[in-house]
Amino acid sequence: MHGCTALLALASLYLTPSMAADEATDMGPAAFLWPPDRTWSKTADNTAPCGSNAGVENRTEFPLTNGEVSLVLQDESYNVNLAISYHNDPTSNIDFVTDVAGSNFPDLYPGHECYSVPNPPSNMTSGSNATLQLSYQSTFDTDTNQTYYACADITYVPLASFTTDVLCFNVSVTDTASTTTATSSSSSKSSGLSGGQIAGIVVGSVVGAALIVGGLFLLWSRHQRKVQRDKVVAVRMGDWGNKAQKTVSADEQTV
Repeated sequence: MHGCTALLALASLYLTPSMAADEATDMGPAAFLWPPDRTWSKTADNTAPCGSNAGVENRTEFPLTNGEVSLVLQDESYNVNLAISYHNDPTSNIDFVTDVAGSNFPDLYPGHECYSVPNPPSNMTSGSNATLQLSYQSTFDTDTNQTYYACADITYVPLASFTTDVLCFNVSVTDTASTTTATSSSSSKSSGLSGGQIAGIVVGSVVGAALIVGGLFLLWSRHQRKVQRDKVVAVRMGDWGNKAQKTVSADEQTV
């Protein structure tokens, strides 16, 4: 899934109900934001091991040490497990071994999550291939729990050669509060902004956009009320000048 689409899905989570877009149509309840995952398929997202009809198409450079993954979620997920396969083309769950156990994942709410992953075994060197697997449960689009999968194919490179600035921070929306909570996470490679600063920028941008749209809506509402008042005044003025004294309905008199 392209990072831009994932970010748009994330941004839509923080809009008011009247502003929010429909659910993203190219991902399930959760997906990799980074490294990019395989092309999502609605008909295969419950199919192990990768929830996709696509095989290995592209590989993303991934640091041999201090690696992290970014997840984007549009629905609550739980029993999350992050696994890894060192096969060039894994085709079954038995090809994967757990990298981050489910006990280390909380129930994940819609938003963005970032997690550090263990370094690979010593026999994995620069140029070695691997596939990360995300498996989890969700009631996405159904009334029953289902298991979903997503995979991201990677190639290891030395940390010194890793030049990607990973968008790695935690921002989640809970079902029990109307507020958004944000906590920072260190990025794989230092950039000009800290994780907390990036999170602040993202949340601030979304809140700012909501305020702008809210302000425009308020101005539009006031304009509409003024138009209705003017219509009522015009009707009443017409009545006063009309000897027949036509009747104005209660609905027309309501401002």
